[in-house]
Formats: sequence, structure tokens, C-alpha cells
Amino acid sequence: MVIQERHRDPYRAFFTADEALGDYMVSLLDLSDGDQLLEPAAGDGHLIDSIKKAQSSCSITAYELNPRQIDNLCAKFTSDNSVKIIARDTILCPDLDLRETFGPRFTKILANPPYGGWQEYERRDDLKKRFRGFYVRETYTLFLLRCLRLLELGGRLVFIIPNTFLYLNMHEPLRKYILENFSIDSIDNFKSSLFPGISFGYADLCIISITAKPAGDSHAFRLRFVDSIDEFDSSAHSKANSRFVLQRDILRKPNYTIPVSADKSSEEQLLGHESLMADVADCVTGFYSGNDKRFLRRASVTVKRSNGYEVIEQAQVASNLEGITEPLDGIEGDRCFVPILKGGGFHFIKPTMWYVDWSKEAVAHYKADRKARFQNPAYYFRKGIGFPMVTSSKPTASLIDGGLFDQSIVGIFPKNVELEFLLAYCNSKPFWACLKTINPSANNSARYVLRTPIIRGEPDQEAIIAQKTRELLDLIRNGGKGGDKLQAEILDSITRYVKQKASNKALEPTSLRAAAQL
Repeated sequence: MVIQERHRDPYRAFFTADEALGDYMVSLLDLSDGDQLLEPAAGDGHLIDSIKKAQSSCSITAYELNPRQIDNLCAKFTSDNSVKIIARDTILCPDLDLRETFGPRFTKILANPPYGGWQEYERRDDLKKRFRGFYVRETYTLFLLRCLRLLELGGRLVFIIPNTFLYLNMHEPLRKYILENFSIDSIDNFKSSLFPGISFGYADLCIISITAKPAGDSHAFRLRFVDSIDEFDSSAHSKANSRFVLQRDILRKPNYTIPVSADKSSEEQLLGHESLMADVADCVTGFYSGNDKRFLRRASVTVKRSNGYEVIEQAQVASNLEGITEPLDGIEGDRCFVPILKGGGFHFIKPTMWYVDWSKEAVAHYKADRKARFQNPAYYFRKGIGFPMVTSSKPTASLIDGGLFDQSIVGIFPKNVELEFLLAYCNSKPFWACLKTINPSANNSARYVLRTPIIRGEPDQEAIIAQKTRELLDLIRNGGKGGDKLQAEILDSITRYVKQKASNKALEPTSLRAAAQL
């Protein structure tokens, strides 16, 4: 596979010449003589090569926008009358508009479309009109939408694309559209790193096969997680690591999320048994000044990624936040900087590294400035839990101790559970495993955190965890010894009761692994 430079790249092409992959995708098409096939992003023609290997007498229409690849395609297939090369934009081509409206449509569509291609701002306006209600800043989903509309009734489409559309909130309308109007035949999930030169930090890949007909109540599709390229061999694609999912069950889910694992997910297993975060806490996004270099101060020169920021003077720091009578109006006087939690990296308590100007003049600016985000102010200056939006290898929830939290943080504010228990739970393996099952991407937004199952303990178990967490917080604040040992004890106690609860409810072993990663 070859990756082009990303900066404002309209093509954003990821090519694969792997024969096993191409042959497998073609096998899913179930080609017949006389098929009218569309390849909407032909690249260098590797998928067309796989079609030719199948020796099907079908007519191929191949679209490509990149001039270099158009030259390659024309040279490669110049003597093949069954392949028609068209140098146009698939998404906005007027000829395809006519075929979409009046026909004839295509009986088969095969593609490895661009991922994350740059959309010029004027083009985005046009796309919003064409694909009203859908997210238009991701190229691969636009290709998928366009091609689904170009598919003949009963025709089949096979795409290789990032699997983020299966679970991200922004793609909920796309999932609903597919589930209501088409039949999913199969989804093969696999790590992008399976192929040389590709390793998305934000997503895995999938091959999805779709038939253009509404799914009946009994229709199920095969869900598979692929561990090696060898599993794309046509003789192996029905073997282990797969299960079948009723499409109607996905359509009944609130967000229409589609599992990205062959094992039954912790979300499916636990929603019928446990609370969600939404039941026990409010989750909101924090504050943004609109100009951090102007309004923020760093605690010292040692704060990471803080070059260009002024260092706070202690005489500028507000000394008594609880004594401020109207905090949302700002603070009078010189001591007007308040602590603000930014980013993650620390369990339970993060040292104060940043302060923000909270003078009356500054607050008035935040409320009026278009770039600033004076959002969810009812949660400012309250005690809560800060959970970083950008993911890491493990959870790093830390205390919001009455100051502010910025927009890189999901603020979690308990409603009917002890703050210290929930703080400990948000640092635990079970919480992390459930969250990552719901949202494997790099962005932990408030909406995903709200949907995360919370495996509650017995009242006495939660009370003990809360008390030990209070002891831990005091140790960390005062620089006492034994903090690491106590933290491990707290997190281990959560792991133990989750294990016990799972055992008592006779959850399947695979479900327990997915739920708690124990």
C-alpha cells in the first residue's frame, strides 16, 4: 500500500496490490456474466485485476480523479474493451446523477475509496445539499453513500474502508440509512497494520458486503475479526472468529452501532444488567478561552507542550474559590487566575499545571467572543471527575477540585453515586474495556462516556472503595508514602467484584473478557 501526503490532499489514496485481499472482495460480489460493474475510485487498477482473474464477462466502468493514476489505468487497459476509464469525480459527476435518478444503475460495485480526502470549503457546501443530514467531511462515507444510491435493486456492493462508520456518533444517520434500506451480508474487521505501510492511529479497517434490498426480520449478517492475510483466502473466509448478527437487533439499538468484534460485546452483555454512566452522572464538555496564549498561564517552564505561554505569578492566583459569590461573572482584583484542568496522563489527581484569567473583563470576553466556548457553565467551580477526550493506552481520570476544566476534558459530575467511588471506577480496567468496546476510536466524547455501562458493586463495597479513594487523595495531596500500593489495592478491588458479579450472573467467558479485560 502507498500513502500520499495528507496535507490538503484531495485524493488521500491508500492502494493495496495484495491479491488475496482483492480476490476475496471479488468473491463476495458473486459476479455473473452481463453484470454492469462500477469501480468508483480505481486507483492503479488492482481491484480490476482481481475482477479479470475471476473471468467474468462483465462490463466495468472505472472512475478516477487523480491524473497520474488515470494515465496508468489508460495504459494498463487500453486494449481491453470491457473496461471503460472515466476521468471524473464520482461524487459530483452529472452523468452519475442521471444514472442515479433515471438508470440504468449498476448491478455490482467494488471499491477501495479515498479515506479522509481534503474537501474544499465551497465543495463542502455543495455536499451538504446533496447529502443532507449526513456527515460530509469524510470521503469514504461519501463514496459509500453515492454508490449505494447507484446500486440496482438486488445488486451487491463490496467496499474496503475504515470501520469508524460502524460506531462513531457522527455516522449514525449513515448506519440508519443502510440498516433500513439494505441488507448487510458480511463485515470483516481487521487491524490496519495488517498491511505494510498502513497503520491508522484512529481506526481499524473492514470489508463490508451489502445487497440492495431491505432486510427481513430474520436476516442476519456474518461478523468476523480477521487476524492474518491468510484468512482472506476464499477457502478460509467462513472459518473461526465469526458470528452472525440479526440486522433488526442493530436497528433497534438507540445509536444503531454495529459491533467491531467477533465476540459478543460488553455493551450487548451488560446493558440488560447494569447502569449506564448517564444514570449516575452528568457528562459535559468544558471551557475554551478562544485564545489560550493570551488568557492561560502555565505553572512553570517544566509543563510539557507549553512553549510560548507566560508563567503564572502566585500573586495572580485566586486564593479562595469557594469565597467567590458570583463566579460566573468573574473576579475583581489582581488575584483573578483560577486553576483549569487540561489533558490527561494522571490517575486520581493531576498536579495543577494551568491557570486561566477569570477577571470580570476576561469572562465578559469569553461570553461574547465567537471563538471562545463558555459552555456548560453550571458545572464550573464544582467537584467532579475529568476524563481526557484523547485516548491513551489506559484510563486516566483525575479529580476536578472545584476549578475549571477545558474542552479537551469530559467533565463527569455524579448524581447519585459517591464521587470518590466513581473516580476510582473511571480509572479501572472494567470501565476502560466497556468504553473501548463502545468506541474504539481515539476520541472519548461525552456522548460515548454517557453510554458506557457502569458495573456497580454492593453498597458496602462501593463505600469501602470511596473511603480508600479519599485516603489516597489525601496521600497524594500531602506527598505521603504508600500511594502506589493503595491505588493498586483500590483498582484490584474493583476488578475482583466485577469478576465475582460476572460469575454470579453466569456471563459467558468471552463476554467477561470483553467487559473487564481481566
